[in-house]
Amino acid sequence: MRRFLMITFYFLSGLLVVWLMAVEAGCLSMRTPDAEWEKKLYQKAPGLKPVFMDVVDQTGRRIHAVAVSSADTLPCLVWVHGSPGSSDAFLDYLADSELNSAFRMIAVDRPGFGYTEGFGKPEPSLLNQALALKAVADSFTSGQKVLLAGHSLGAPVIVKFAMDFPDLTAGLILLGGSVDPAMEEHPWWQRAVDKAPLKWLTPRALWTSNAEIIPLEKELEDMLPGWEKITCPVMMIHARNDRLVPYANVDFARRVLVNCPDFRVNTFDKGDHFILWTRPDTVRKLILEMRPR
Repeated sequence: MRRFLMITFYFLSGLLVVWLMAVEAGCLSMRTPDAEWEKKLYQKAPGLKPVFMDVVDQTGRRIHAVAVSSADTLPCLVWVHGSPGSSDAFLDYLADSELNSAFRMIAVDRPGFGYTEGFGKPEPSLLNQALALKAVADSFTSGQKVLLAGHSLGAPVIVKFAMDFPDLTAGLILLGGSVDPAMEEHPWWQRAVDKAPLKWLTPRALWTSNAEIIPLEKELEDMLPGWEKITCPVMMIHARNDRLVPYANVDFARRVLVNCPDFRVNTFDKGDHFILWTRPDTVRKLILEMRPR
């Protein structure tokens, strides 16, 4: 028995060392280096080359983004990922020929994620997240209005952008958007993972995600007075059985978008939080409907 326990101990210790090495090396970082981005994009859309951008926002942080078009005549679509995530979440959409014929597209690494400066350092402020988007949009479009698509936690980020920069916002697409503060749950493990020793064992992208989700409820509460400022078109795409972001977020948006002249809801009766990737054909058609005229 003693020999068995010793072997088990060494085996589990070895697994722990391997896990820590993987975490430290970034194997679980959920981000794609620029060189790999180019290879992956070429596999899906030969001839389409990504353009990598690094711009400094008002907080002094360098924001990384990936664009696929520089055609000034097309409206701009900005993709904003959830938590955790990075710009590569939208690789298939950036490679889509139909979308490329309709939009100039750019995907942003939100603060704390991807190859934006400060990977693994949470940015809980939705205002600072919105300022990061503004820096990218200003650099990419020279002050023109942009259509923004945000998945999960990316949705309140683009809502905050629309509240603070209405003159730069052509419309919003909320994909499984977490916007209702009353729907933010706080399971016991959130605080546990936020502190040592579990924090040390958690990949940085996942810990960063947890650390920005914990204060999200308060951030959403602070945004409540700003919903009446939104006057651009808004589309919500949500699965009725989304277990991560409840469908009640759609009902909340209906109540607070009091000055929105064009509010559309597209409900998936079958699907989950990841309809962006499981139902791409339908999502693409809906996004094309939001193209500014």
